[in-house]
Amino acid sequence: MPRVSGPALAILVAVPALAAGQVSVQGGLLVGRAEHRVVDAGTLVAASGTLFGGALAVTMGERFQIHGEALGGPLTSAATPSLEDHDVAEAQISGGMKVRPWLILESGLSFRSFSNSLARQHWTTWRIGAETRVPLGFENVTAVLRGYWIPLVSVSGLSSPDVGLAAGVGVDWRGRRLDISARYTLERYDFAPSNGAQRLEELSTFRVRVGMWWPRTGRAKHSA
Repeated sequence: MPRVSGPALAILVAVPALAAGQVSVQGGLLVGRAEHRVVDAGTLVAASGTLFGGALAVTMGERFQIHGEALGGPLTSAATPSLEDHDVAEAQISGGMKVRPWLILESGLSFRSFSNSLARQHWTTWRIGAETRVPLGFENVTAVLRGYWIPLVSVSGLSSPDVGLAAGVGVDWRGRRLDISARYTLERYDFAPSNGAQRLEELSTFRVRVGMWWPRTGRAKHSA
């Protein structure tokens, strides 16, 4: 039996949905608060700030979605602002497949940079994980739980971390056209010890997204 490649399989899945008109698009605006924490040689450096961005999601049928978003902003350190202030910018794209009404498998790429007046550090990550959705008993309101393993991480100027994990929790309200969600996400990276010291890095964000579906729909849809 001939083998079917990943892209070919994706086309075979997407084309029937397109032909049936089962495609919807959501555009949205993002605003959030982020905190970046680095522990290196026992010293903690933390910076925080407000982020702004946008998101776009394409849903095909009842099971598949492609989601992308981009956001960024300045992060300020209260302790040593002249040294540790920096900007963060991020773009990510992911795909999801609903395997149960309450369970969605996801995988995606993220591209992030931290920069100040002296240097720029680039991060590229690949994550795989799942999202669980639980109705809260209110009309069109659901709780969202997420967990990801990040097996591939590339960081300019540093060796790749030994461990990369992410987790998130949030809540969604969904109308026939409008979608409002709030998410808290934490990423954690543990680097291998060097000269007796270990580097630990975390990025936590709280984001609110307001989105609008086209065409209007009377059923709930998954959006990242």
